[in-house]
Formats: sequence, C-alpha cells, structure tokens
Amino acid sequence: MIDWNWLWVIGQVGATYGFYRWWKANDTFLAVLEVAPDIDIDDLKNFSSLTTTIDYAAVHGFVQSNDSKPYSVLKSQFVPDYNGVIHRLIVREKKIEKLSTLWAETKRVIIDSTRHVPFRLVSSKGNFIRIDKPLEFKTIQDQLEVTHVQVEPNVNSNVDTLVGIFLGRVSTGIETKEKMLLIHAPLTGLGRLEKRSGVWYLTPHGKWGGILTRSSRQDILSDCRSRLKFSRFLAISFGVAAGLTAAYLAYRYYLKRQERIARLPPPRTILPANDLNQNHDQNQRLQCVICFDNEVLYSLQPCSHLGLCYTCAEQLQSGSPEREICPICRTPIQQYQRVFLP
Repeated sequence: MIDWNWLWVIGQVGATYGFYRWWKANDTFLAVLEVAPDIDIDDLKNFSSLTTTIDYAAVHGFVQSNDSKPYSVLKSQFVPDYNGVIHRLIVREKKIEKLSTLWAETKRVIIDSTRHVPFRLVSSKGNFIRIDKPLEFKTIQDQLEVTHVQVEPNVNSNVDTLVGIFLGRVSTGIETKEKMLLIHAPLTGLGRLEKRSGVWYLTPHGKWGGILTRSSRQDILSDCRSRLKFSRFLAISFGVAAGLTAAYLAYRYYLKRQERIARLPPPRTILPANDLNQNHDQNQRLQCVICFDNEVLYSLQPCSHLGLCYTCAEQLQSGSPEREICPICRTPIQQYQRVFLP
C-alpha cells in the first residue's frame, strides 16, 4: 500500500526547490544592482555619440510632463490644481458580511482603472530622460500618492437592513479613492537606457525588468538584501524539514520491515523432513500451493490456510508489503505459524 506521508515529503521538496529558485534569483538580481552604474542625467549629454544603450543603470530626477499641452498631464477629478502623469481611481462597496459565525467588514471592487501619459525625469539643470510606459515598471503602483478618499454611507431602511441581516450581508457605503503620481515628485529609476533620435529613454530591461520608486538606491539595495535573507532562510528551513521527514519515514519503514521479518521463524527453527517422510510418496504429503514441490510447513494467520513451504514463505515475507497476502484467499498475512504434520 502507498504511504501517503511520502506525498508530504514530495511537497516539502517542491517548496524547497521553489524557495531555492527565489533565493538564487534574488542573489543574482542583487549582484546586478550592486554593479549597476549610478548615472547623472546631466552627464548623459557628454556621452559619445556612439553610445546608444546602457544595459542597466540607475537615474534620479523629478517627474515632469513632456510638454505644456493639456493632454500631456492628468488632472485630479476631486482636487483642483493637482496634476500628474499616472491616475488611478478605485471605487469599492463596503459591506458587513457574515463569515461562518462572525460578522466582518469586506469590500467589493466596483471600479479600478489606471491611466497614464508619457513623462520625463528631469534633473535640477533641466536635462531629462523620457519614460513612455511607466506601468511596465515594478512597484510603480506603490509610489502613487493618495489625493482623495471619500466614503458615502448608505441610508438603508429598516426593511433593507433586516433583509441584509437575514442574507448575511449589509451594504454600508461606497468608498472612492484617487491615487496619482504627481508632477515634481522625486523618482529613482532602474532599467535600460536607450538613445533614440538624440533623446534618452528609460525602459524595463528584458531580463531584470525595471524599477520606479521614491526610495533611494541604498533603500532599494537594503530591501533586496532583506528579501535575499528571507528567501535563503525559507529554502534552508524547508530543505532541512524535508530531509528530516524523509529520514523519519525511512526509519519507520525499516522498523516495520524488521517486525515483519521477526514474524517468520529463522531457518534453524524449521525442522527438516525426517528420513521416513522423505521415503513417503510425495503425492501423500501436503505440497506448497506456490511451488508444488516442497512440503507444507506453515499455516497463515489470520485466515489459517495451510499452504506454504519454508522457501516460498521466506520469499513472500521478504517482498513488498502489498504482495504479502495469502495465495489462496488474498487475505493480508499477519503471522506465519509453524505446523508439524503426522
């Protein structure tokens, strides 16, 4: 029979492999971050005309629109004079729902839309690089500033409230939240720099991706080191747990096997047939139901069938547990009882 505990070991090994891959990915990415050059936007104009790409680099600047045209910026829907380059609107219904035996506050998303326009990262001297697809960069959604939050409570009648309580959900209101990446916000960008028609662009790297964040380069490195330590801890912990679990299951299997072997008397306890029995006609003796050659010496318990010689009993007992069954009635064998026939 299958020992399902080994599936737990397989799961632990799979988790260990996944955390190991995460560990190595963080380790490799940290090495890339540590050697990536920190480039001043003002220095890009001094680069040779033959230099059109920088594989992975860090730049710092302030968010600015590409031009003064109205469609080059996104305006806040709720706060006057708030302009940005990324706008996210989230509308959620707030409810109180019965979860099992407890009531808890939940939220159901009604609208979650994000808009963006291309923008520039500008240095203090006015030099810039362009970012055309900011939503392709990691963590950019976490850098948006909350510009508006409003909750409109529902005015429910007593009947509606009673019906909601009976159904296990009561709507309490509508929450509207606006988040934006505002003009003049400081940003650190990590990615691939490409020069097109004399203009430098920051794009996500094909392998390492890109990062746009308000954090400094040192904060990014510190966060990556923390992830590296955590992923390494998980990989080692799950690996040790899988090894210990496998060792325990192997030891338990060994004990069970020794117990099964102990049920079968050793060869010295099996008495050979005497000369009188050897001279008898074999057709008058009970023969083994497996080999049909040797004399029967064992009764199988608990079914009590009499049918095995020593050789076949030993082979049957030393095989796999699922095959250790009575050859006559297919009952699992618990004990081999030595019998002495007249």
